[in-house]
Amino acid sequence: MALTQLTQQPVQTVGVADTLITAARRMCDHSVGALVITDDTGVTPLGVITDRDLVWMIAEGLDPHLAQVGQFVRAELHTVGVNESLSDVTRKMREHGVRRLPIVDQEHRLLGLVSLDDVLVLLGRELADAAAAVDVEMASERHISAARDRAQRR
Repeated sequence: MALTQLTQQPVQTVGVADTLITAARRMCDHSVGALVITDDTGVTPLGVITDRDLVWMIAEGLDPHLAQVGQFVRAELHTVGVNESLSDVTRKMREHGVRRLPIVDQEHRLLGLVSLDDVLVLLGRELADAAAAVDVEMASERHISAARDRAQRR
């Protein structure tokens, strides 16, 4: 499965010069808890800002009408390549202590945003499918065992 199939499309972004209030409105308008901060072109990811970041910044006294989201751009943005695996995603999240990773192509252009929630939903579905396969197998074994018992009684 391609990582971009795992995410909500299109990914919601905010520019470095946008204010916190703009970011908060965009999160509300799109019912998301994070936005990818992009450069002026809107295609190169520079950072991620979350609803928790907004609360922290306002609690620190920053004016949401004046403070810019660019204040949240870190020196190193952790991303995942579009062709990387789900285990690469979880490893990077664990290594860097993040819950969201922008998905980028070979030219580092933004394609999506994968969250820990996305990963958990997918893994939950996979486990449910595996459990269903075990249930079917167990039912088949019970049927075979019952048939064997009937044949032995004859």
